[in-house]
Amino acid sequence: MIRKEVNAVSIGISMQTVPTYRLSAFRKFLPGERHITRVESGDILLLMLDGVLRFTEDGVPVELTRGEYYIQERGLLQEGPEVSDSPYYFYLHFGGCVWNDEAPNLPRRGRFDPEVLLPLLRELNTAEDRDAPRVVTNGLLCTILTRLYREQARGERDALVEHMTHRLTRNLQSPPSLAELAAEFHFSENYLIRIFREATGTTPHAYVGAARIRKAKLLLSTGDITADRVAYECGFADYAHFYRMFRRSTGTSPRAYRQRMVNGSEGA
Repeated sequence: MIRKEVNAVSIGISMQTVPTYRLSAFRKFLPGERHITRVESGDILLLMLDGVLRFTEDGVPVELTRGEYYIQERGLLQEGPEVSDSPYYFYLHFGGCVWNDEAPNLPRRGRFDPEVLLPLLRELNTAEDRDAPRVVTNGLLCTILTRLYREQARGERDALVEHMTHRLTRNLQSPPSLAELAAEFHFSENYLIRIFREATGTTPHAYVGAARIRKAKLLLSTGDITADRVAYECGFADYAHFYRMFRRSTGTSPRAYRQRMVNGSEGA
């Protein structure tokens, strides 16, 4: 089912609980250094800025590179059986969060833009060095987690829109209706319209119409099939409908457009 691929919520920390900041710092491994062996009482957010970090968590291997984050879960055994490749990262210890697979949550692993998040990490590092009040460090922790959560949500939304555009244009003669897409992806019609418009600047219905006109232009300029056949291939109800929509979009008729393209090719 498509929604499971696009919007599935994996195990992560609940965004309905407020975390408690403990400590944080930038960290860079020496050549040949391995991840330490430990079982922590709190959770640890790792934000990779460079290099490669390797460790296992309860025996499961994990490898992180620049632009990836990972939340090490409290109570699990973390070890470094393999040497890491000079990883440079920011670690953040915190407590008070609930792990579950219910939305809204921040998945255990995901991606982020280091350049965007780096100013916040430096601000938190300065606050830690100056022993800032807990309300300050807790506030920065919550802001960082919120940024990561929104970034993952945007990624899921973009994937959903990509699936929608593929479904809408795969068969222009019989594209799915909005109701069919809502049933397929398990979202409301209004939600699908909203995220599609935010991502593409248009509605699903208008997107299909534009795709039909693009295909019609291609067939008229590169093929010798009749205009009636073009209308059929592009999913228009009949030639009269095709004519109206094509003229509205291009300012000319299908036959005039074809003639212009032919004359242009001959003169080239």
